[in-house]
Amino acid sequence: MLSKLIIYLIPYSTRHSVIRKIYEKSKILIVVLFLISSCSSVKQLAIEKDVNQILNQSEVFSKQFTGFSLYDIETEKFIASHNSTLKFTPASNTKILTAYCVLKSFKDSLASLLYQKLDTGLLIQPMANPTFLYEPFKNQKSYDLLRSFDSIYINWPDVETSPYGSGWAWDDYRYDYQAQISWWPIYGNTVSIKKQDEQIIITPGFFTEYVEILTDENEGERVERDLRYNSFNVFFESDTTDYERIIPFDYSVELLLKLLSDTLGNQVKLTQQALINPDTLYAHHLDTILTKMLKPSDNFLAEQLLLMAANTNGFSSTDLFIDHVKNTWLFELTDFVWVDGSGLSRYNLIAPVDQVRLLKKCYDEFGWDRMTTILPTGGEGTLEELYLTADNEMPFIFGKTGTLSNNHSLSGYLVTKSGKRLIFSFMNNHYTKPTQEIKNAMEQFLIEIKNAY
Repeated sequence: MLSKLIIYLIPYSTRHSVIRKIYEKSKILIVVLFLISSCSSVKQLAIEKDVNQILNQSEVFSKQFTGFSLYDIETEKFIASHNSTLKFTPASNTKILTAYCVLKSFKDSLASLLYQKLDTGLLIQPMANPTFLYEPFKNQKSYDLLRSFDSIYINWPDVETSPYGSGWAWDDYRYDYQAQISWWPIYGNTVSIKKQDEQIIITPGFFTEYVEILTDENEGERVERDLRYNSFNVFFESDTTDYERIIPFDYSVELLLKLLSDTLGNQVKLTQQALINPDTLYAHHLDTILTKMLKPSDNFLAEQLLLMAANTNGFSSTDLFIDHVKNTWLFELTDFVWVDGSGLSRYNLIAPVDQVRLLKKCYDEFGWDRMTTILPTGGEGTLEELYLTADNEMPFIFGKTGTLSNNHSLSGYLVTKSGKRLIFSFMNNHYTKPTQEIKNAMEQFLIEIKNAY
C-alpha cells in the first residue's frame, strides 16, 4: 500500500520512467539474492558430497555400518548426512536421552531423602538417589542426618524395580558397569576389593566375611562373585601387583538393612507408617551429578537418575515414563527404541539425525554453556586421549561417547576453525576392527570438518 501511494504522488509525466527504474533495480536485487542462496546451496551440496565420498571410500568406514549427521546452529539447517535416518545401536549415547529427562525434571538439586522426625527416631522414604556413600561424592549430608538418630524407620516404596534393564547381558553381573538398580542404593551397590601391599582391603567392611582368599592360580578373573549369592573369591597368587576390583553385589532390602545398621551403628527397620508433611533433604547440585554421569559414562548413575525422573513425574516405572517422554517431550523425533537409562541394552535404536535433533533441543532449552560444561571435551572423561588441543587453543569437541562390543558412537557439539557451532552425530556399528582404530579414524574425520567449515 505504501509503495502505491508513493507512485501516485509522483507527477504523471515522469511516473513511467520512475516505475521502469524501480523494476530494473528489483530484477538486479532478485538476481543477487538468488546467487547468494545458490552459493549457500552449492556449498552445502559440496560438503555433503565430500562427507559421503570420504566415508564411502574410507578403509575404515566403508567396511562397517556408519551413519553421520551434521547441523549448523546458526543457519538452522542440516548440512551433511550419511545414512543419517537409519537406526543404530547407540550404546552410551543413550545417556543424552537420560540427561535431557533429568534436566527437564529437576531444577538445581536432587532430593536425597524425604524424612520426618519422630519421638522414637527418624522416619524416611528413599528417592532412588544414587549418591549415598558412593565414592565419587564426598559430601554425605544423608549419612550425617541418619547418624544423628538411634533408630531409623524406612517407608519402602510399594513399586518393585527390576535390578537389571531390558536386554542387559546376564553374565555382566560381575562387572562394575552393571550394578543393580534399586530404590535406595548404597556404596554404588558395589563392593571394592583391593590388593595393596600384600593385604586385601574390602569396602564396605561388612562384606569381609563373604570374601574367601584363595592361594591357587586362576585362569580367569582375580576376583569372582557367585551368580546368585554374595560370595566372593579372591585369587591371591594370580597376580603379584596391586589392584582394585569393584564388583556389584546382589541387592536386596534385607541386605540394605544390614548394611545400613553396620555402617551407621544404629537400629534400622521397615515400617508401614506413612510420612506426614515430610521435609526434603537436598545434598548435591544437579549439574555436578550429571557431569559425573556423562564424563566417565557412569551407567549406575544413569539408571538411578532415570528412575528418579520417572518417580518425580508420577510414573511407577521407567518404561511408562519413557513412553510418556517419547510421546510428549520428544514427539519430534522419528520412531526410535529406548529401553534403559545407560545404553547397556542392545535393544536401543536411534538414528543419527534424531541424536542431532535431541542435542538441538538440549541446546535450545538448557543453553550452550550448560551443555558444553556437563559433556566431556577433548582430554577428559571418555575422550581422555582424543581431540586434544594446544595450551593456547580452546576445546572444539563436546560430546558423549557410546561403546559396546563392535559399536562406537560420538554425538555432541563441534566448534569449527571459523567459530561456527555445529551439532553432529557419528555412529558406527558392526565393525570387527579394534575400537581404538575406529576412534582414531573418527577423530581425524571430525578434525577435517572442524578445519574445513
